Amino acid sequence: MTPSPPSPDAQSGARSPERSTPLIKHAVQYESTREVDWDLLTPSMRHYAETKAQNPSALLLYRMGDFFECFFEDAITISRELELVLTAKAAGKDVGKVPMSGVPHHALDRYAALLVEKGYAVAICDQVEEASQKAGPMVRREITRVITPGTILEDGMLNGRRNNFLAAVVIEKQHWGLAYADISTGEFLTIQTSDLEQLTQELLRLQPSEVLYPVDAPDIVGLLRPGEQKLSDAVPDCLPSNFCYTLRPQSNFFLGEARSRLLHRFKLRSLEGMGCDHLPLAVRAAGGLLHYLEDTQRETPVRLQPLHTYQLTEFLVLDHQTRRNLEITQTVRDGTFLGRCCGLSIKP
Repeated sequence: MTPSPPSPDAQSGARSPERSTPLIKHAVQYESTREVDWDLLTPSMRHYAETKAQNPSALLLYRMGDFFECFFEDAITISRELELVLTAKAAGKDVGKVPMSGVPHHALDRYAALLVEKGYAVAICDQVEEASQKAGPMVRREITRVITPGTILEDGMLNGRRNNFLAAVVIEKQHWGLAYADISTGEFLTIQTSDLEQLTQELLRLQPSEVLYPVDAPDIVGLLRPGEQKLSDAVPDCLPSNFCYTLRPQSNFFLGEARSRLLHRFKLRSLEGMGCDHLPLAVRAAGGLLHYLEDTQRETPVRLQPLHTYQLTEFLVLDHQTRRNLEITQTVRDGTFLGRCCGLSIKP
């Protein structure tokens, strides 16, 4: 394994030379938490491996002192994606050193934003007690937040000129239900109709940052970055390949659970007032989306507006190719917001 060259950020403090030595080829025996016997790990490394197993589809940033560290396979990933120095750390007497890379705690949001922009989910495992108050051999650490492309709340990570939609899709033959929300503004809408081509066009119109899709096989649950959809048989062809897809358990989208979740969330006795009482696929999509927000936003409950049901017939629909040619939301040449129609829509 060849270490990545240090970036200016790394040279200016992302990794101090005296903290660890550069990782060289064959310096480590284990590159994945799945390869090592956890009983041989130090207490902190065992806790890291256990926490990683609970969040397999996210990059785990683990607070140690003034740094958020990644180990094993996640260290290799962030070293490559962020151009950080890849180092090694002793993980146990019979284990030896394992890959390590990390970022300063004060720069966490900046680095997390870069990872999310590249299509990764990030799980933050922070210290939840002071070292002077610890009752056991190590400071207690817990997952305090999970940041995914569709669940960003931090102002510094958001683009103020476009929505950051999280979508959920349920498909039954030629019928489909779609729910989407922007948790930074509270918008929450759902729809159910037929024709899978219309679903494709609606997703291309919304340009969601992340799409939730239920699957039956729990072993393939995880996050697919843009383009990786083609590598999975779980995602149907009608879903565009240029989005991030988070595969979720089918049980999160069961109709009974989804209905109960919506009723409880909005303190209602019926969904009739929201217009979706007779739309089971729309209800399942909206309930599955709520379930995901509860899973990822544990420390910061999301405030959503009451669910609104809409129909495609309410709008004049321009297909994706027409919007692209008119440059309504981004330019064709470089994908930026400023230019032609989209530039004229911005008030000085």
